[in-house]
Amino acid sequence: MSDSYLFDSFGRRIDYVRLSITDRCNFRCIYCMPESGEKFIPHKEILSYDEILRLCRLFAGLGVVTFKVTGGEPLSRKGALDFIRALKSLPGVEQVTLTSNGVLLAPYVEELARIGLGGLNISLNSLRSGNYRAISRAQAGPDEAVRVLNLARQAGIRVKINVVPMRGRNEEDLEELTRFALTSGYILRFIEVMPVGLGQAQQGVAPEKTKRMIEERFGRLVSEGERLGKGPAEYWRVEGYGGGVGFISALSDKFCARCNRVRLTSTGFLKSCLHHNTGVELKPLLRQGADDAALVKAITEAVRQKPAAHSFAQDERRKPSFLMNSIGG
Repeated sequence: MSDSYLFDSFGRRIDYVRLSITDRCNFRCIYCMPESGEKFIPHKEILSYDEILRLCRLFAGLGVVTFKVTGGEPLSRKGALDFIRALKSLPGVEQVTLTSNGVLLAPYVEELARIGLGGLNISLNSLRSGNYRAISRAQAGPDEAVRVLNLARQAGIRVKINVVPMRGRNEEDLEELTRFALTSGYILRFIEVMPVGLGQAQQGVAPEKTKRMIEERFGRLVSEGERLGKGPAEYWRVEGYGGGVGFISALSDKFCARCNRVRLTSTGFLKSCLHHNTGVELKPLLRQGADDAALVKAITEAVRQKPAAHSFAQDERRKPSFLMNSIGG
């Protein structure tokens, strides 16, 4: 256990880091990336695994216990499995989880289970092949994602499904997705579309509307009354079903007061808030020979800069212009 912890200037303890290990992805989801023309970051500009692990060791020494490995699609980077294994073995690290679209995952499921992966989030925006492909702009269909869900659960990995509800895109699919999750014993998380990058062109479905649909079709939602993980989701169950639902509603139900995370981009920028550009570039320090004390000072400064809250609603003219694949979501 660490003797010191990371606190921001508002007294929030930061014990969770999202790690983007690549900006590359085999999907081109409409709320995340353009269909073509995206210029990916040259490999030499991305942190090496050794550089990321060095930072993670320092994070763990400051009381960070949970790491989420993201991308892009993290498994599109060669060596991702070995990196996850090394990260999980660092002293002080309690949980490593992974977010993936699932298409590249099947060959790694058994080894991820042996490593002790703490959880797996799979994107599944529709069970209808046409809508799934229209949103992902990929050749793969939803059957592969469902297959991987089942493989992971059989291997003993805790699995959650992520869906981004969008009007005119998959709103009519939410009932089918909910039925699949509830009857199959999965947790389906409804993630409010964020007004970031290409997400600004999409209209989300109000969480309250989705909740009404669930109660009308399946029964009363009962709050779990506790967090089922380290993230911001609120979870609900429906009597008579093995699965459940969660809502991550950054706009409708602002959860900034209990935010416990920062993001490390694949290029080494420690981003303290999704909306704001506050943070510190760590790559120059790493590559100029900075010692651990200098890196800890920079990490501490980035956390100190963390704002009280995002201001998407109040600051419409200054919404971030970055693409979500560049920061790990």
